[in-house]
Amino acid sequence: MSSGFYNNDFKLNGVSYSLESLLSTAKAVHYTLFEFLKEWTDKSSAITLQTSGSTGLPKKLQMSKSKMILSAQRTGAFLNLQTGDKALCCLPLDYIGGKMMVIRALVLGLDLYLTTPSKNPLKTFSIKFDFVAFTPYQLEHSIDHLSKVKTLLVGGSPINEITKKILYKNETDIYETYGMTETVSHVALKHISQGEDEFKALKGVRFETENNCLKIFCDSILTSPVLTTDIVDLISKERFVWKGRADFVINSGAIKIHPEELEKKLSKAISVPFVIMGIPDEKFGEKITIVFEGEAPHNFKDLIEGLDFFEKPKKVFNLDVFPRNNNKILRRKIITKILKSYGSN
Repeated sequence: MSSGFYNNDFKLNGVSYSLESLLSTAKAVHYTLFEFLKEWTDKSSAITLQTSGSTGLPKKLQMSKSKMILSAQRTGAFLNLQTGDKALCCLPLDYIGGKMMVIRALVLGLDLYLTTPSKNPLKTFSIKFDFVAFTPYQLEHSIDHLSKVKTLLVGGSPINEITKKILYKNETDIYETYGMTETVSHVALKHISQGEDEFKALKGVRFETENNCLKIFCDSILTSPVLTTDIVDLISKERFVWKGRADFVINSGAIKIHPEELEKKLSKAISVPFVIMGIPDEKFGEKITIVFEGEAPHNFKDLIEGLDFFEKPKKVFNLDVFPRNNNKILRRKIITKILKSYGSN
């Protein structure tokens, strides 16, 4: 394994440990952390990562530890993280987001605080953190506590427009992330609290497009470029605007509609969780449908009045609870469930 996998300045909850004593302490108080540290510090050159399944079937990947170290160093350089900075990990350690928070702390010599994932993890802390990573769900429930954070990463799914508007010019540096397990966490960041619309590449990363889909080149991490199904407007080799996923495009009367773009429009007025999808239609091929978690807003018809005809949802569905993984809405499962229900009507 590459050197640099453990920085002697690393602390856990403000306490310094030798590697041996850290493993012993983790085994006693946090077994999930212990299991990860045991894999991270063994003689193998790679660890096993589990994808979340939010954009496809969950799968396991073998990832080089040296590449994960490089990813941690690039994030540290981009965000100017310093040895001794306080970091909070409030993401599950089963997935790349939580694992990389631990690895960044181990590699960069951060003071890591570990807490059980919850919707408002900052609530119980009185100290200020230099570095925290959230899901959008956690962000939405933690807005009143963001003064406790200097730099915040938010990833896993897009941040809704109402939340972005609230956070504009917030004193906390809030970045929306773009990346995936295959790229070892994020490869691009967007500064939400400064009102940025474009994702900016980290060092060593560049972008191209193929059939309007993003193609990622990442020096020393990707052995070959990754062609995604993300539709983007490519601004330059280092910047892009995310539009949506090609595999979720709805074709209604020969007009192609990206549900994520329509959701972005509607999220300016609708605060409850919802997704846009297409269902079969004899006249148009597909028609726009909206699925709410729980009840639809009572003034829903007024909220969609400003949309174009082909954008307006023609049918409304409700699910009591959306399927989620690590607080990420599993769109494919919702689509499958609604289509199965619709087909039986």
